[in-house]
Amino acid sequence: RSLVAMAAEIAAAAAAATAGVGAGLFSYNRGNYMFDQKMHYTRFQAGLNMAIAQTVIYKQDIAQLTALTVTRQDCFHGIAAMSLTILTAIYCPGKLGFHVPPPPGWLMGLEFVNLAGCYLFLGLTLWYCMHAAMRADTAATHMLTRFVRLPIPSQGMLDKARKFLASYEEQPLEEVFRIPFTRHQAPSGKSQGGYNMGVDIDDAARARSRHGFDVPAWYRKEKAIDNVNTSETIESMMPLAAQGEGPEHFNAYREIQMEWMPYDVYARVCIFLAFMHLTHCWAYLQIGYLLQEVRAVFACAIVMLPMFVLQQVILTLDIKPGAGGLPIHRLGPFGLWFAYFAAVCEYVRWYNPLVQAIGFVLVYCAYAIHIIYTVQLLRLCRPSEEAPVIAETPGAAWWPGEWRLPSAFSHALWFVAPPKELEPGLNDITAELRAEQRGGPVVAGGGQPTASDKRADVHRALGKQGESPAWFGVKVGLISLLIAWIWLTFGFTIEIMNQGTAHPSLLNAPGMPNNARDPRYRPAKPGKTEPTEVGTGGVTAGPAKGVHLGSMHRRLSDAAFAAAPSTEMRREIVNKLRELMPQLQDMARFGALESATSSLLPAPDAAEVQWPAMFQPELLTCGAHAETALALSRHGRGALVSTPAMSVESFVLQGVAGHGTIVAASWDTKGLLLVTSMGDLLECAGAAPTAGRWACKPFAGAKLPIAGQHLKGSVAVSRAAGEVHAAVIFKGEESITIFARSSSAWLPRAEVRTPASRSAAAAAAFSASGSALIVVAADGSVTEMQMVDGQNSELAAANAGHAGHAWAGACRFGSGELARLAVPIDSSSAAKFILG
Repeated sequence: RSLVAMAAEIAAAAAAATAGVGAGLFSYNRGNYMFDQKMHYTRFQAGLNMAIAQTVIYKQDIAQLTALTVTRQDCFHGIAAMSLTILTAIYCPGKLGFHVPPPPGWLMGLEFVNLAGCYLFLGLTLWYCMHAAMRADTAATHMLTRFVRLPIPSQGMLDKARKFLASYEEQPLEEVFRIPFTRHQAPSGKSQGGYNMGVDIDDAARARSRHGFDVPAWYRKEKAIDNVNTSETIESMMPLAAQGEGPEHFNAYREIQMEWMPYDVYARVCIFLAFMHLTHCWAYLQIGYLLQEVRAVFACAIVMLPMFVLQQVILTLDIKPGAGGLPIHRLGPFGLWFAYFAAVCEYVRWYNPLVQAIGFVLVYCAYAIHIIYTVQLLRLCRPSEEAPVIAETPGAAWWPGEWRLPSAFSHALWFVAPPKELEPGLNDITAELRAEQRGGPVVAGGGQPTASDKRADVHRALGKQGESPAWFGVKVGLISLLIAWIWLTFGFTIEIMNQGTAHPSLLNAPGMPNNARDPRYRPAKPGKTEPTEVGTGGVTAGPAKGVHLGSMHRRLSDAAFAAAPSTEMRREIVNKLRELMPQLQDMARFGALESATSSLLPAPDAAEVQWPAMFQPELLTCGAHAETALALSRHGRGALVSTPAMSVESFVLQGVAGHGTIVAASWDTKGLLLVTSMGDLLECAGAAPTAGRWACKPFAGAKLPIAGQHLKGSVAVSRAAGEVHAAVIFKGEESITIFARSSSAWLPRAEVRTPASRSAAAAAAFSASGSALIVVAADGSVTEMQMVDGQNSELAAANAGHAGHAWAGACRFGSGELARLAVPIDSSSAAKFILG
């Protein structure tokens, strides 16, 4: 019994010890499970908090990358708008040739081609800036609202991360009663795996540590659950072809960035091109102004020097040294000096064939420089096929090497693209969470594409020929300028071939001689002994007319007196000078010897004309062949005055009522042509009235643009060479407006100044042929103005012998004799008809 009792006691003790050990193991492993579950949830929260914080940084990355583009485009946009204002001031108020003859055509070509180029590239800058800024802003907004979002956990994610303590009952018994510090690695290879901590441990510790597949069952189960859609709000939205080694938002942004990157880059290039053409344009404008208007030769050179230096500095700042091989673009600013010296040769005072030839050569050199310069700009602005890889350095610009950008401007672009990979020591928590849930590698990304695949992918926004639309616009602009320079060179050659001929300029202003339109080459060639001042009309019209350099010192010796003048001769000379002084004063004031002619020529007397009763003539016109004048009143009554008998035949115009008062009349072989105050044009067919009546009918078509206003001036009308013309003198103005009548409207044809006179023009009439305009001044003087060349000839001097009358009109008979009409200012006297 004692052995049985002892056995029972031993069994009880063993059971108690086993129960105690089991209870201890259960409590130990249960404590580990509780601690692991707490750490699991804490780690889950910490990971999500770090992912949220990192996503906030990612959102700032997108905003900063976009702000860099938008801010730069705003800067370019403001500079371009300001430059367009300056350019418009040069184009409009800065035009040359308003006050003096215009500069030579080759100089205007240099200025205006550069001005047009500046307009072109400033316009491209504005459009490129708008496109790049709006596209970048749109892309950033799209990514921030759809792609780069905070990884806020859902309720399902929180439920998966939460564990009940009762779930410990689901563990296998070997985990519930696991004995610590003992070996648990299976001999098979599947149990091999990494350690929980990356530290060096001894063999004994390695044998008893938990690693690889020797981990708690709850850990393996949690990993299986967590890897299935745990991070539901941070799933990948990466474009298929934009995978890389960096964060996904960087890769996606760099992919989208290709849609506005060329416009961003070439907006900067266009600013460079615009300012180079602007400085050229302004410098050529100053050459024309300082030499053609001011004649400041040395001041012009001082202007050229700083502009030349400015252009060289801009080339140094914007174009990388060594780009494009030889620095041929450095020749561009030298065009200023060639144009300057060519203009100096153009404006030398005395004509010299050698100096003229030197000027021609300098002009060709200036054009050649601009042609070479434009070709070099095409080479420099072209996207590089094999651009060198840009090394990433802190604070420097960077873009992928496969991007095709103009490498000549690489150090002036300051473009920043998202990095391809993170810097050492940086981690992408969001990408790791996303990769873990997909069961992939820790760093996001797919297979590594080749360099050619990347280039083909990032340039999907390019055109059919593999070039950016932004570069295409710049290329077309430079090619158009190249064509313009070649065209100007060809045109200058044509002008050289025509110089010295009867038409030195292909285009001349109507009614103006060549010397007033073209200041370079004159029809009149210099003689052997007579010098010619350039730009003044040559030997026949220039101020050097009659000046012989070889005989200037002998001019007075030929007219020298044989003996000293006597006292009587001196007194006679003084008296002659006193008589000449009034005439000289008239010449200084009015440009003609008006007082002399009026005092020397007798004033013609009025003819004895018996006007019909109640008839007051106010208009006068002469027949083309007969010595007969036709006087008209404003309201349709008329009188035929036959010379020299001075017989009068009255008549009435029919059909003029309802069209207003008559303001102009012209009598030709087809009949009488009338203009009324309402602007209507009437025709009275027939050579003369019949039975005291003359039927008139209106012309179809537009009215002369004088209707609707109170006309206080004078109107003349003519029907010659198959065209109808009208001349209108508005009261108080010193010009005459010429209108030509087409089938549908009256169009302004020209505007000429009234002849110089003591008084303003009072009336006008066309000659019978319509080639001249007869203008009557208020003082009675009559001037004939040729419509072809603008030459004036005085037909009658001022007549002050008809006080109380105003001059109403004048005309010439077929024989050339002049007739004038003076109407009374009041009704106390009759109108006067004056011949001569």
